[in-house]
Amino acid sequence: MAPPDRKVFEAAASWYVQFQSQSPTPAERHAWQQWLNGDPAHLAAWNQMEQLQRSLGTLPPDLTRRALSTTQQRRQVLKWMLLLGGTGYLGWNVQQHTSLGNAWADYRTSVGERRHIELADGTRVDLNTHTSIDVLFDGRQRLIRLREGEVLIHTGKSGGQTPFYVDTRQGRVQALGTRFTVRQLSDATRVGVLEDRVSVSPADQPGHGRLLNAGESADFDRQNVGVNHPYRGSQAAWVEGQLIVLDARLGDVIDELARYRAGVLQCDPASARLRVSGTFRLDSTDAVLANLQATLPIQVKYFTRYWVSVRRIG
Repeated sequence: MAPPDRKVFEAAASWYVQFQSQSPTPAERHAWQQWLNGDPAHLAAWNQMEQLQRSLGTLPPDLTRRALSTTQQRRQVLKWMLLLGGTGYLGWNVQQHTSLGNAWADYRTSVGERRHIELADGTRVDLNTHTSIDVLFDGRQRLIRLREGEVLIHTGKSGGQTPFYVDTRQGRVQALGTRFTVRQLSDATRVGVLEDRVSVSPADQPGHGRLLNAGESADFDRQNVGVNHPYRGSQAAWVEGQLIVLDARLGDVIDELARYRAGVLQCDPASARLRVSGTFRLDSTDAVLANLQATLPIQVKYFTRYWVSVRRIG
């Protein structure tokens, strides 16, 4: 399927800006759902718009409210979104980030899907939701290129002394006989080590690299490696289809759950500050939301199956 044209993307952006300004009425939700179901390109454009917002952090609520105070300001915000999406970011996003652009990846998963593969040298790779990778093994190197998403890698032994690398948009991770995770964030790469060690090297400043040992995690961009954080095995529980949290912000939990379902899942600032602990099934996000609603002072509201909002009550 070809990427949505400008008119379709403009329609998706218009709906998005409208819904960000205030909760839609039943009539508006019905009209939006009919538009969404009317053409596969509409859903593709909507998903790209949501990905644009999630990746770039565009249209924070206070900006949106100000922007929608007049028709002229509303048009300015829409024009800004279209500029980012239609001429710059979207073109790169379609090639690098969406299921449309990653259709030619060697291995990939869709939203909510996980996959386990084994490579020629015995390396085991688990792909998390919405992940795509390319694999290049030759006599000089064993290379995995992470286009999007998150992987857990347990390097194989039959590769001998051939170095094993994972390349991301921010730089390179070298495995040193290990088991580790790599996640592509919007503007950084996150690495967590479960066994042995890895070396991380920012693309523009490889001299600023660092060794990470088992139980350590760090984010890095193209210039520097951030501070080390503890890394627990429970943080890789997604391999077993679980999200395990202990005294976590509800907002962070909602953000994680949103990775495993299509459309928009968001919460208001008041509910985001609530604390939550538990083990949740990633293949049953609706059941998780129902459980959270039963145990916390929140209301989970389904505008459609693609648009879910969590708000604090009481």
